[in-house]
Amino acid sequence: MRSIAEQLNAAQVAINNTLSDAEIQGLVAQYGFDATRVQQGKAVHEAAVAAVDAQTAAQGMQRDATARAEAAKREAWDAYQALAQVARAAFARNREQLAVLGLGGRAPRTTAAFLAAAYTLFDNALRVEPVATVLAQYGYDAARLQSERARLEGYDRANQTQEAAKGAAQQSTRDQAAALTALNDWVAQYLKVAKVALRNRKELLEKLGVTTRATKTAAQRAGAKKAAATKAAKKVE
Repeated sequence: MRSIAEQLNAAQVAINNTLSDAEIQGLVAQYGFDATRVQQGKAVHEAAVAAVDAQTAAQGMQRDATARAEAAKREAWDAYQALAQVARAAFARNREQLAVLGLGGRAPRTTAAFLAAAYTLFDNALRVEPVATVLAQYGYDAARLQSERARLEGYDRANQTQEAAKGAAQQSTRDQAAALTALNDWVAQYLKVAKVALRNRKELLEKLGVTTRATKTAAQRAGAKKAAATKAAKKVE
């Protein structure tokens, strides 16, 4: 299977060399591919190039968004786990307060579960006065809690950006596939017609990127015939 670059290049060669060669234009025009129609093919090629460029950009943006989200995730998890561990130590004998902070069950595993649990932990640590009073004694005053909570918000935003970038990349991949299919279909049809229009001008077909079979000269045919006869004679001996 040809690479995307090879598909684009093959189409460009066929289209541009048609438009730049008046003789080719004249011959293919007799079979329905006048300059206007070939220009339409050029537009299809340009659309495919644009789609490939857009897909490349979208993939790059997705990779960047993923890297940022992973970095933000590490910071958010660090903030969450540090406060959770301190809270468990501070309220080791107070299950009710641990429940208020959302620390009564298992650690969250999914992104959505983590964000929900982390917001519950920090928000209730800030809002529930008895909890806030105790945590302040362990270095978690309101200012620090708000600062650490901001790391959760950063991850939340980065995760949303990543999901949006992922969706955009997937769409750009579909758009690229559709654009390349349209281009390859156009080129395939054009070259089939061009092979008829230029059937007596192999050198012009070569300009379109069509490889033609070399026709043997009379001397070559005679040489091959003589070699076959010699081989047959040796078998008889």
